[in-house]
Amino acid sequence: MDGQWTHWGGGWLAPRPPRPGVISLRPLTPGDILGGACAALARYWVPLVGAMLLGQLAALLLLAATALAALVLHVRPVDALVPAAALATLLTCALASALAGAVLRPAVLGRPATARTLLRAARPRFGAVLGTQLLVLGAVAGPGAAVLAAGLPPLVAAATLPAALGLGVLCALAPTVAACEGRGPLGALRRSARLVRGAWWRTLGLTGLAAALALAAAYAVQLPFAFAGALSLIPALDGGFVHAVLTALGAMVAQTLLLCFPQLTAGLLYTDRRIRREDLAAELTRQSAPSGEFSSA
Repeated sequence: MDGQWTHWGGGWLAPRPPRPGVISLRPLTPGDILGGACAALARYWVPLVGAMLLGQLAALLLLAATALAALVLHVRPVDALVPAAALATLLTCALASALAGAVLRPAVLGRPATARTLLRAARPRFGAVLGTQLLVLGAVAGPGAAVLAAGLPPLVAAATLPAALGLGVLCALAPTVAACEGRGPLGALRRSARLVRGAWWRTLGLTGLAAALALAAAYAVQLPFAFAGALSLIPALDGGFVHAVLTALGAMVAQTLLLCFPQLTAGLLYTDRRIRREDLAAELTRQSAPSGEFSSA
């Protein structure tokens, strides 16, 4: 049936847009975007946590190797671990962005996904996503850092904050573009700026709210793990190992929330901008058939 009869107007209502996945295929409201990000996280949290676990293990191995090398070379551990920790953080953030981009298509089209399929889809785009995030970081933080490095007063560096905020919002969709469209870092930045243009305030509000919600959710998730871990430290239970496992598990789940939820929100915001400007809804409706594929056009 193409329409729905209503007694109120005495005629036919327009058919409802299809909803194969976490969102309806129509222009999205802020509630649709945040609700869709929550639904995607609830539906795919197991493969996302599993894939992120591998990245976190790699980061830990990097830190352990750095600490061992510092001991062998008689270098102060803090001098070696600080840059290694920064590199591990960048790699983990890039992995989260690439995984969020990989899960976007199955989430929108209502398809299943496993940790293996997400990693397989994210691996070819990891370098581009990492390069994009480094460019965004340089564009946003570079001017202020240069001012401070030149020895100028912090107030001068603070004067660069409005420009940094403006650039940061314009580039907010760049990691998603790099993950979904196969573009390089510079192309992703240009594409993000074109998509955000005309929706700068909306992008700022949604990305800021998503970051705040992710921070609160990550803190809330860690509480039960911390409480259970504290109980395991009761001498009669002899649960030092259990405490360590629960603490690590809580931190892993919290980090997945903190890194992936804002990127899922950015991914749905990207989808909304393409629906509004490029009629992506019609394309996604065709792709909702089992043989469809997410287009990068």
